[in-house]
Amino acid sequence: MKTRIFSLAIVAAAGLSACGPSKEHARADSATAAAASEQTRLATQLAAQKDSLTRVVLQADEFIIHIDSSISKVKGLPKSKSKSATLDPLAQQIENRRAVMARVDALVARAQQTASQLARANKDNAVLRAQLAQDSTMIADLNSTIQRQTAMMGTMSTRIDSLTGETVRLGATIADLETQKAKAFYVVGSEDELLKRGVIVREGGANLLIAHPGRTLQISRTADPAEFTEVDQRGTKVISMPDSTAHYKVVSRQSLDYATVTDRNRDTFRGNLQIADATHFWGPSRFLVIVRQ
Repeated sequence: MKTRIFSLAIVAAAGLSACGPSKEHARADSATAAAASEQTRLATQLAAQKDSLTRVVLQADEFIIHIDSSISKVKGLPKSKSKSATLDPLAQQIENRRAVMARVDALVARAQQTASQLARANKDNAVLRAQLAQDSTMIADLNSTIQRQTAMMGTMSTRIDSLTGETVRLGATIADLETQKAKAFYVVGSEDELLKRGVIVREGGANLLIAHPGRTLQISRTADPAEFTEVDQRGTKVISMPDSTAHYKVVSRQSLDYATVTDRNRDTFRGNLQIADATHFWGPSRFLVIVRQ
């Protein structure tokens, strides 16, 4: 808890002393932009990987379908299983290749058996034996090709899953940065009360013996963030005043030009504070100090 308060104090001091957007804003914007750029890069890489995989699958499908069409004409080989609705397209492609491999293995076994029988019955038929040997070699090569393609598809599937996980992680990081950037703080109280709490100080003016004409109220550079109420700029549309009939003055850098109030006189108003444009209202500072008159 102490660490969190100390961190908030540092953020508050930096935001209160800046004339424009704070360094924290700049760092958050930079981190958000970097994360968004990295997410875009990974999304583009993911799309390219998917396109590459699609081309490989389509080429492999055309090749496998041609093989399977020819092999399926042979009677007595294992039949293809129907597609499962629970499998995704990539898993279904792998399952199809396994089925083709099973039929290829069965065809190899039959070819070897036939070759043995013909070798015994026709020892002198050298041409037939050579043709059978060539066919057996071709079938073995096709079997190896299918195995290599199946292994490659499994590797690409794993890589795509990794890229998808990284994209999701970056999305969560960006969302967290946006939430931190959207934090704002406000405090409402009388001048004496806020002076005692160290939220505001009197600065400037002539230093006379009895009076100090020209002095103005400013946010203290050492104000404790714990003295403020935390809100989300994106969702906070109204900041309620303790007494809707009293007059209040904004002593921080926010402008009432971006808010709707009752009986406004420059930076003094009456009633609740309705924020019309959150981006411009909170732009000068995330810390809003309102003094009851």
